[in-house]
Amino acid sequence: MWWRIILIVLACLLTGAHFLRFGNHLAAAAFALAPLLCFGRVMALRALQLLLAAALVLVWGVATFDYVSLRIAADAPWLRLLAIMSTVMLFVGVASWSVEGLIAKKRQRTLYR
Repeated sequence: MWWRIILIVLACLLTGAHFLRFGNHLAAAAFALAPLLCFGRVMALRALQLLLAAALVLVWGVATFDYVSLRIAADAPWLRLLAIMSTVMLFVGVASWSVEGLIAKKRQRTLYR
């Protein structure tokens, strides 16, 4: 279970660093504090999972498309960038999927008490 929390924390910090790079301190702080939802109830975990899934599509998907399009238009090498961004998207996707394990553990724990 601890490895799920580490994945979630790293994915949130990575997304927060992306926002911080462009000067959006509020979104960076929100993503930095988002892993605290791991210790909440099931609905908080669902909100965290939705946040990570939305970041996967709306942040990393759009950024990947923009950066690769810019590299292609400038006739610069773009395959390595695509591989890196695809790996980041895969990492955030796995972190979002791992929230499901935390939800199952929390439901199992509260079901029999």
